[in-house]
Amino acid sequence: MKFAKTVIMFALALSTASAFASDHAASYMAGTFSATNKVNDGTYSNGLGRGIVTQTAAHNVHYVSTSDGTYAIESPTAVGKTILVESLTHTAMADIHKQWFMDQLREGDQILFAAQCDKHNNCTFWLPNPDKVGKEIKTQGQYQPNVAQTNTTALCGKGKFSPAVEAQVCQK
Repeated sequence: MKFAKTVIMFALALSTASAFASDHAASYMAGTFSATNKVNDGTYSNGLGRGIVTQTAAHNVHYVSTSDGTYAIESPTAVGKTILVESLTHTAMADIHKQWFMDQLREGDQILFAAQCDKHNNCTFWLPNPDKVGKEIKTQGQYQPNVAQTNTTALCGKGKFSPAVEAQVCQK
């Protein structure tokens, strides 16, 4: 019982911490929604003496294009619900994802978002919440630039390539 109370308090702390998140409106960029794909999160089983129940989990990933590249924005995670279900079933399982406004978008719709990506293009996203004015939705995803970094220019001009390869890959 003490563990359940600790888990519930932790979930409440997480949910209230997001309410105090800073506003990213100054960093918003506009993108064009292009598609939604469903990503399989795997299966999980629960068997607490009443038989075994196996379920499949999945979530949506939404693709938004900008002039620089394409962002894959995952549906937000219901952290509190995931922790609560795991604590009640005593079973590790896939994250529970929320349904949200991006699930209803059509190709060509405009989207506002802010993104902070690391050097491996794993990103944190903030999107204005159309259901709660002044609030943001925080989620995760990836970025795929239109022009990717390659390894061809590292050896250009060093005399390592044959003349044919040098002419093919090195920009003059």
